[in-house]
Amino acid sequence: MQGLVGCIEPPLHLPGQEIGVEVQVSQTEMNIVWDNEVQLNHEWYYGWDIKDDSIWGGLDYPIPTSYEVYRYYKGDDIHNKHTSVDMFTINTNRFRRYFQFGYYDMLLYSNIDSKDGTQVLLIKEDGDSVIATTTGTRGIARSILEASRSNGDETPLGILNQPEIFYGAYSENVYISPDLSDYEYDPVENIYIKHLEAELHPLVYIYLVQFVLLNNDDGRIKGINGNTAISSMASSTNVNTGHTGNTPSLVYFNTRMKQNIEVEGKLCDVFGGKLTTFGLCDNEPYYRSGAEYKGGRANLKNMVYYDLVWNNNQVKTYEADVTSQMQANSHGGVITVWIDCSKLEKPQNEEEGGGSLFIPTVEDYDQVEWHIEI
Repeated sequence: MQGLVGCIEPPLHLPGQEIGVEVQVSQTEMNIVWDNEVQLNHEWYYGWDIKDDSIWGGLDYPIPTSYEVYRYYKGDDIHNKHTSVDMFTINTNRFRRYFQFGYYDMLLYSNIDSKDGTQVLLIKEDGDSVIATTTGTRGIARSILEASRSNGDETPLGILNQPEIFYGAYSENVYISPDLSDYEYDPVENIYIKHLEAELHPLVYIYLVQFVLLNNDDGRIKGINGNTAISSMASSTNVNTGHTGNTPSLVYFNTRMKQNIEVEGKLCDVFGGKLTTFGLCDNEPYYRSGAEYKGGRANLKNMVYYDLVWNNNQVKTYEADVTSQMQANSHGGVITVWIDCSKLEKPQNEEEGGGSLFIPTVEDYDQVEWHIEI
């Protein structure tokens, strides 16, 4: 969370006095009090080593270094619509801006530190709101599309990249008063100070997803190709409210296998990875809804799709229903899929195997028209 403290320098006069009115100045400080990490407990078997860190980064929520500020002025009526907005970037923890007397709505969100310019998070204004979504990624085999639809997924062909972690805060009806009694006097700087408070919360959540291979002592499952996707995740979020959109999408993420990992006293092969996502469809942010999922799209199922490579080099895509786990961890957490290898039927040829999960061929694409709902 981020603490936001604002300092207002009002005109040094009282109502009714014939003195020139100076426009007041806002001095804002952002104090970082961040303490929000994915909690690892005895249920996380995959672990996290140096190579995992080099591929996906750390497991903690990163601290941002710059922010965008949207300042909506509403005059004397809190019910006024946003007819004008001031926007500026904060690169330090202190800045000064001019305010008029009256009511303001203020939106703050963090920028992405993308050194190589590969940011996939997209920010767009839509009326009075700011909407975040991501770019698309590779295609998917038509057979997987049909399997996804048979599971009740409302999934377009083609899937979305994982959004980068970012944070937002939205304060409504911030009142800038001409009454000096609303301010504190700072004798050092000789200004009157008004404190504004807000907290920045993550709008993208971290999931740690692991797959435990049971009864693979004969090595029938040789490995993985790393391709994994999860269905019915929100394709957007409202930055102002933190409420996710209700248009579902597949989100692609990569996995890596580790062998001979101790799981409940047995040595097993485990593959896993980190997934970042806006979360479940039509879901409130965790600081409003608590730990229990209260979204409006309970009819959606979260299916995870993954490839396994057999010892005859055939690749087959499998699926698992993780809906209950996702709803129990609607704002990030550990998701575990148990796979009994002794119950899997070995594909004898490419037709039985079905090939890799993701096949980026042009003829396999459906045309998709996206509608972002506020």
